[in-house]
Amino acid sequence: MNKKLLSLAVAAGLASSSAMAVDLNAGTGSNSYASESTISSAGTNLTAAAANNVTVNAGFSISDSTERYMRFDITGATLGSTGLALAVDDSSGAGNALEVQSAGGALGDTYVIYEVTASGAQTVGTTNDAVLTMPNLTVTANGAIGVTYALFSNAIDAVNNTTANALVTNSGTVAGVAAGTSVGNVTGATTPAKIDVTEGAAKFVAGGGFTTTTNSVGTISLADTAGTQAQTDGATDTTHAVATASGSLVVTGDFTATQDLTSLVPDGTYTLATAVFLDQTGADCTNNDDPADALTDTTATWTTFGAAAGDSVVCIKVNGVGTIAAESYSAVYTPVANTGYTLAATSLNLATLAKNGSTTVLNLALSPTGAYPSFIRVNNTSNIAGDVTITLINDDGDSSAFNLGDVSGQTSSALAGQASTGLLSIADLMAAAQAADATFDLGANSNKLRASISGEFSSIAAQSITTSIDGNSFTTF
Repeated sequence: MNKKLLSLAVAAGLASSSAMAVDLNAGTGSNSYASESTISSAGTNLTAAAANNVTVNAGFSISDSTERYMRFDITGATLGSTGLALAVDDSSGAGNALEVQSAGGALGDTYVIYEVTASGAQTVGTTNDAVLTMPNLTVTANGAIGVTYALFSNAIDAVNNTTANALVTNSGTVAGVAAGTSVGNVTGATTPAKIDVTEGAAKFVAGGGFTTTTNSVGTISLADTAGTQAQTDGATDTTHAVATASGSLVVTGDFTATQDLTSLVPDGTYTLATAVFLDQTGADCTNNDDPADALTDTTATWTTFGAAAGDSVVCIKVNGVGTIAAESYSAVYTPVANTGYTLAATSLNLATLAKNGSTTVLNLALSPTGAYPSFIRVNNTSNIAGDVTITLINDDGDSSAFNLGDVSGQTSSALAGQASTGLLSIADLMAAAQAADATFDLGANSNKLRASISGEFSSIAAQSITTSIDGNSFTTF
């Protein structure tokens, strides 16, 4: 099973109370903020005391008679109005140094400075911890929150943040940003049946649980994976399941073959109950668990999607008369957010319906500009008519595909049962390839080509032919 995880904006906030505070000494900690919260223009307040704390070594000794100045700068957020505090260890024990807030630290500030001395007859050692408690931060943008610590010997350098004169500096991340959840789209859970060209491309090849009139156009999984992000109140995210609780789904593709019939002719109307539906019980479209709420020639819509557990196989039931298009299907899933969170619609790739048929490869098709005229001839060796497509490939590995009807002198891409084309000149094939892709050319070091030829019928053959200059003889490859 090939799962492509797609990050979806889901209901989470900005700091986890279960995460440890950042330790700049060890380079550990740092919360994970969810990227989905709606940040107001005035900023969004966070209340996660322990998670926002910053621990750092003093980095330089401080005596009881010498003042040093510890400065902390915050990026990506501003300081709250209450609870800001600094505790510095000295030789007498944890938090026993003397700290006085001397500048910054007001509501909306991005820095704070503390004047620090050791307690009586003690010393703050270089490895003693300074712990800054920041119970309230206001996020000003949806991004990471960083912190920089600097120790200064005088107040002027601290206020001016003259880092060139700092005794020591350190920095880290208080909190990073990540999606609060992700939803997996299963792209390989079911393999659609082929469109049967022997039935005029109006039915499928039965097998794998599919019938001649039912088939899958892809699978969607809403397996919801929670992150460790949190809400703005500091509680660990528990609302990520909103991603699968509600939303809408729009599948895009060609649904015209599911039209109702009037006098055995597709009439442009659809029976919603059966034309396109979700099989959420199995993987073979035998269970019509959730019919589409709206259906057009190119879109199927489910207005409420996501509540069911497990995979949702998108199924179609064709009328057996209209032509089934060979093409890829896609979807857009739009989850519904809780208040205060912003969710984006996400594009999903589904499956591709392909026709059964046959392909042959001519590994040598001589140059369109060579001295000897060269041709190919295509033979439908089955009894069923079908279209022919040709892909030219140069010796550099570049390719261009086109329909038989695009070749000069051809009036149709179809080839009748047991029929053969006339001689198709390599020059005309090259012209059709360049009309389809103007950048296609002969290889840089070789003027030879290969041709891959496909027919919408069960058996195909082809020959590569070159003639002599005087036209009196030819060679078949």
